[in-house]
Amino acid sequence: MRTTALLLVFVLLSAITKAQKPVPFKFKYLPIHTYGITKKIGMSMKAHVQDLSINTNKKSDTTVTLELTTELSATVKTKAISAGSFPVTLFGDNYSVKTTFNGVEAPAPEANPFSGLAVNGKIDSKGELLLDTVGAENAIKYAMNQLISGMAERLEFPDKPMKIGDTFTQQANLNAMNIPDLGIDSDYPTSVTYKLIAVKDNLAYFDIISEFKMIIDKEVQGKTVKIDGKGTGTGKMEFFVNKGYPKSIVNNVGYVLDVEASTMKAAVKFNMNTDANYAVNSGD
Repeated sequence: MRTTALLLVFVLLSAITKAQKPVPFKFKYLPIHTYGITKKIGMSMKAHVQDLSINTNKKSDTTVTLELTTELSATVKTKAISAGSFPVTLFGDNYSVKTTFNGVEAPAPEANPFSGLAVNGKIDSKGELLLDTVGAENAIKYAMNQLISGMAERLEFPDKPMKIGDTFTQQANLNAMNIPDLGIDSDYPTSVTYKLIAVKDNLAYFDIISEFKMIIDKEVQGKTVKIDGKGTGTGKMEFFVNKGYPKSIVNNVGYVLDVEASTMKAAVKFNMNTDANYAVNSGD
């Protein structure tokens, strides 16, 4: 009986030790591989605006709502390594946007900006993606930016292997906050923390927590603008351990902004939902 109990304890300890064995992670693109990308982004916004330029006894209040749904798909193909780097080409497949402003749906764009779009570049010796945008027209650059936004953001994993419960944090730029008229640009990033929850069959599972803070008090286009903003979000990520690339990322983030300028005040609330899926296959 005692021998059986000791054996059971040994088996349990072995299982626990195996389950807790640290796993090394590295985000990477592999040569001679094809990456399939599908992504859907939903954004809803509600803004209550006060016009302070009108007589104080007759302030004008306006409520604005915006619903925006973006869907895209793309393909990334890499070639063989040569001199420490390898060529890569991004192909735009499909891109669609549905916009509803104050309950009225806007006409959809007639042309697919991804149609025929192919962008060449390379993965350098450091694993960085470099694209050739020299001479591209503004419309092409816009489509390219949308295409690149569909790709998984580079993850800066810790140098040492991770065990269950370990976390790492990095800064991610929030493109939705790029509003030059209000003095907002990509200098106001979101802090994103990834927590390793489980590893099974070459798939790692992470919980995602994001936090955003913004304090602006500066002159924009000759007017003083003050903004106090914050946001929080949660999500999930599946990551291919052996391929060094995400399988899926789901994120839901909510934001609140209080904006004050010389002639207006605004209270803005909006949510963003992101659902991205990636397929990684060897060969071209």
